[in-house]
Amino acid sequence: MITNAAHEHELLEHVSSIRCAAADLAKFCEKHQLPLPTSSASAPAAVDLSSLDSAPYFEAKAAIIDAAEQLIRLVRGPREYLLALSFEHCATASLQVILKYKFAKCVPLDGTTTYAAIAQAVGRPEVQPALVSRIIDHSTSYGIFDVRPGSLVAHSPASALLVTNPDLEAWMDLSATIACAAGASILKTFEKYGYRMEADEAAYGKSIGRKISQFQRFREKEGGTRLHEMFARAMRGIAAGGAYDFRHALNGGYPWHQFDQSGHLVVDVGGGPGHVAIALAEKHLGLRFEVQDLPETVAVGERSCPDELKSRVKYRSHDSMTTQPPHDVADDESIAYFCRFILHDWSDKYARRILQGLASALRPQDRIVVNEVVVPDPGTETRERERRM
Repeated sequence: MITNAAHEHELLEHVSSIRCAAADLAKFCEKHQLPLPTSSASAPAAVDLSSLDSAPYFEAKAAIIDAAEQLIRLVRGPREYLLALSFEHCATASLQVILKYKFAKCVPLDGTTTYAAIAQAVGRPEVQPALVSRIIDHSTSYGIFDVRPGSLVAHSPASALLVTNPDLEAWMDLSATIACAAGASILKTFEKYGYRMEADEAAYGKSIGRKISQFQRFREKEGGTRLHEMFARAMRGIAAGGAYDFRHALNGGYPWHQFDQSGHLVVDVGGGPGHVAIALAEKHLGLRFEVQDLPETVAVGERSCPDELKSRVKYRSHDSMTTQPPHDVADDESIAYFCRFILHDWSDKYARRILQGLASALRPQDRIVVNEVVVPDPGTETRERERRM
């Protein structure tokens, strides 16, 4: 039988872990003159760690989150934990309404408003003050919006980002309206197709009632343009900070300076609108870049590329499942084919095809550089990190 003393030891152990990791985080922030985490409305949306050895920061942050989650599970107990898990989908349901009707844009960044004023600003007959009240009151329990005495609605730091950071808003929209629906269709997809490798037999197509892949849908004329532009913005949004910050690939992620010395070509395969290539071009003045993606994505990138970089950052429509096209490089120049966060979008069959297409084009001096999520063995990372992978 486990004694109360053993239970107390486990409880206090998690508290001690949080305290130690918090001290490590505070020490790192103080050393590098970074702001400590705060719930203040003036808190920065993300901390720029691109010029630092950020491993201690992320290790301390992960340790705090992991110990805090374990503490919550311990205090709740297994039954309450399962019940809490069963209600998590409700947060996404509220987010879907908030994003669909742009509630966040109806709330002033400074000051307050009312449920009735939000409903009036939305201007849709189905959006009544009672609906606004229910959705916003529920979302405040997740830290989205702030309802003050007198039922006055203000922004929280999180909801304000849905206004001030359109790329992050696009990521939230992609997750809540597209990824969530696809996730809810996984079981029905398995029942219909089994465990398959084909993109048009994945859960996304099932969620919209069609045998079509996500990227095929994004290329359709009817509605596809809007979805594709949202996807391009979402990729910038997820890459703008935290563990997914694309700047990790710039600073210490790979020795790009070795290529910079001789003015070689970097081909950003599936590079989206080129945000990574642009950042690399700004830092490594001797490198040339070619961003490859779907025609629609390339068009977005060409419009957003700074004029001063257009001579070194070029865009090309290319199907990554096919062999690489010829490149304008001298015999003594090398090509680095850069694959950042693209392989995980595909089943093993097609990820292999992407790499084979690159390998077949390699000359002895060329390289394939992969920046990708690697799922660790169970128990080797914190549970929160494992969950995200």
